[in-house]
Amino acid sequence: MKDERSVSSNEHELTPSSFIPHPSSLLIVRTDRLGDLVLTMPMASEIKRALPNSLVSFLVSEYTRPIAERCDAIDQVISVDAATSLWQRISLFRSGRWDAVFFPNPNFSLALAAFLARIPRRIGTGYRWFSLLYNRRIYEHRRNGSRNEAEHNLIMLQQIGIDADLKTLSHINVRDEEDSSVQSWLDTIFPNGSARFAVLHIPTSGSSKDWALDKFVELGKSLRDELGMALVLTGLASDQLFLERVQIAIGSGVHLFCGKPLPELAALLRRASVVISNSTGPGHLAAALGTSAIGLFPLPRALARERWGFRGKHATNLAPQPIEGCPDCKECTCMERILARDVIKVVRELVY
Repeated sequence: MKDERSVSSNEHELTPSSFIPHPSSLLIVRTDRLGDLVLTMPMASEIKRALPNSLVSFLVSEYTRPIAERCDAIDQVISVDAATSLWQRISLFRSGRWDAVFFPNPNFSLALAAFLARIPRRIGTGYRWFSLLYNRRIYEHRRNGSRNEAEHNLIMLQQIGIDADLKTLSHINVRDEEDSSVQSWLDTIFPNGSARFAVLHIPTSGSSKDWALDKFVELGKSLRDELGMALVLTGLASDQLFLERVQIAIGSGVHLFCGKPLPELAALLRRASVVISNSTGPGHLAAALGTSAIGLFPLPRALARERWGFRGKHATNLAPQPIEGCPDCKECTCMERILARDVIKVVRELVY
């Protein structure tokens, strides 16, 4: 069953003549986090399905750029950072000669640059104070958690006449050189050949409510002792000291993979037996790569699995059972009710 079209403002009511002609040049702006990018990439696949000869560009952060570059449906990847001036951003938008630009994540400075560059169709939310900078406005509250973020993004394509398949997943390639580099690293920790290993990604940016560290330690011990799995802890270079303490707390059979380039992290995640993570980018990346991925999510609607859950053929998103006051309680402690044995049960179902 097709989803209802998003409502646009009366001033910019869509007609068939307002749809993008074929072929076309389209830009999607997603300059925030890794997980946000992964949940936006299906837009490129659906544009290519509907408009095979279109040019699809992504504007991303420098950090996430390598992942966008490994999606076949994306023709061009451009990056900006905080130091990029408004004039440089205007020049960037003018140079692209795009027919339309999508803003899945509202950003004032980039919306202003697109407006001043006079991109013909600027598509974004109608609920921000700067929404007048968009001339195709979508009135949909994402924080209600009624849909996954990827589905919200795909629905935006209705503004150019594309009824997207909301089940479309991201497709990310791992290149041979990255796979070889990770295999060499695995050979050093598993000298007798391949072994089942679980990846625990514990560090977060603080954008969600996290599972407690002591529960990750308990889970790690159970994965090793009950299921005979080796463990790999992943993180940024800045997480090294923290993860070394976690390594000591769990004990034997734990290895660190820190500060590696994102493409090598992707290669590792693809080889893992299972990846377990809070609501973070590496969890989304693992799910998109087809790895068995388990996400741990709280109950507040803006953070819940209904909106931010991992999407993949082998993804499972866990959340605690609600109690009185959920999900709007003032002192949210719901993540404490996810137990290590709950996660172990899912690992058994996915891997064994």
